[in-house]
Amino acid sequence: MTEKYEFTSYSEPAQPSAAQVYDELTALSKRTEQARSKRERANTKLMLAAVIALGLAVVFLSAALIVCAIGWSHEQGTIVPQIVEVEKEILVPDYIPIDPSVEYNFALDDERFLLNDSHYGPIWMPILKNIPKNEYRSELFLADEFSGYMNYYGPEDYLRGIDVSVYQGEIDWDEVKASGVDFVMIRCGNRGYVTGVMAEDANFKANIRGALNAGLQVGVYYFSQALTTEEALDEAEFVIDLLDGYDITFPVAYDWEVVNDPDGDTARTAYIEPDQLTSNFLVFAQRLEIEGYTPVLYANKKTTVWKYDLGRLSGYDLWYAEYNDTPSLPYKWTMWQYSSKGAVPGINGSVDLNICFKDYGAEE
Repeated sequence: MTEKYEFTSYSEPAQPSAAQVYDELTALSKRTEQARSKRERANTKLMLAAVIALGLAVVFLSAALIVCAIGWSHEQGTIVPQIVEVEKEILVPDYIPIDPSVEYNFALDDERFLLNDSHYGPIWMPILKNIPKNEYRSELFLADEFSGYMNYYGPEDYLRGIDVSVYQGEIDWDEVKASGVDFVMIRCGNRGYVTGVMAEDANFKANIRGALNAGLQVGVYYFSQALTTEEALDEAEFVIDLLDGYDITFPVAYDWEVVNDPDGDTARTAYIEPDQLTSNFLVFAQRLEIEGYTPVLYANKKTTVWKYDLGRLSGYDLWYAEYNDTPSLPYKWTMWQYSSKGAVPGINGSVDLNICFKDYGAEE
């Protein structure tokens, strides 16, 4: 069988016109421009985001540095970028050199004075304005080089005295009187600083009888360790009983002291409050006044200004203790115990020496 084939004719494709080519190129150019613009906008956004992020990082870093700088400044002090040297005249005030190993007890001016403490050394003390002041002139005190008795070369009259207890032993009171002594303060009793038991001085009766018979003016003192006003009142009653039958012309002294026991025992009043100690003295004094006696307070410088409220003690005389060439307490006193090493005829061993500017016996 003869196969038949059908042929189709082939013709070249029609060429686009110039207008069509132009339109296609224009369209392609627009598409290309649009794509480039899109990429540029994306890149711009990315760059802007990076700039913002970098700016924020700089701001946070600056804030952190400022906070650290402020904190360091508060902790370490103000930062001074530059030190400017300025010449300035410095006035150095006059001062008193102080040697802590020496007991400096003297007035510096009208408003302050010095105390010396074994722990703190020299201590500034303000002078209380309303407390009567000591008006005796220090340069007028002079001890006799032979007898050791203190003299005062001023217009005021004064009396020479001693104070004694059982520790002076047996005393020849006539010899004491002949040596120039005018008065004596005799310990009549004491309260135990550990036991609290009240006791009469073992030589009280012998001393008071001997001194009165020798013609001396006589006063007494009681060593107190009262913790309360009730105990202070008991001590006053005890003294009144001891003085029954004796005509004394000098005061009855309340003697409280700091006790330093070498055996280590702590005194029962070691930590007594100043207000309580002041109240104890006042109760003791007022009870004795009822019986017609003249109470006085015995104290050294530290006890006077540290342990008593001087504002509450108006009207009571002070028997002041300071072993020195001159008294340095700025406050008024009437009797001064100036030595514990006196040598008085009629007494074996040393004895306390006193000077008194008030004749209590003449005032009766």
